[in-house]
Amino acid sequence: MFLHLGNGISVRTKEVVAIHDYAIFAKGTGSEFLNREQAAGRLVNTLPAEIKNNDGARKSLIITDDKTYLSAISPWTLKRRSQMIYDTMDSDKDLSELVAEEAEL
Repeated sequence: MFLHLGNGISVRTKEVVAIHDYAIFAKGTGSEFLNREQAAGRLVNTLPAEIKNNDGARKSLIITDDKTYLSAISPWTLKRRSQMIYDTMDSDKDLSELVAEEAEL
């Protein structure tokens, strides 16, 4: 299954190692991690071009086996989406019910 990170970019859920609030990494030792990822070419900014450089628009940091992604989608929403994927695998709900539930949130 895939997790949509925004701006047309998705990753395989099985590759996701962690989803964090970007604010934790904006300063201090977290920023050192981001600098290392960027220097190594592993940092992917999924924000639309018009807000790509706006630190306030960055909501989450998604770490996978190969890359680190910046997203404008909150970590809580991404977590809920990733859980929904696994919940639907064991559920008898049809797709229209799941879409309706997501729209309510």
